[in-house]
Amino acid sequence: MYHILKQKVGDTARVAEDYGGYEITVKDNKEFPWDEVFSLMIESGFQIWIDKKNSHIQIMSKPEVN
Repeated sequence: MYHILKQKVGDTARVAEDYGGYEITVKDNKEFPWDEVFSLMIESGFQIWIDKKNSHIQIMSKPEVN
């Protein structure tokens, strides 16, 4: 999934693996593929949190535990 996310976001964000989930730091809010990224993560069973860090929107996720 890491490589799919990297391909989708391209240069608009930085993607890092984080404890089984992902941390995505958005660098270009206008060009970032919001709907594609959120759809992919939700359909893959991830929970998502959004925050702002150092003036960048940050998306954090972890696999949903049932």
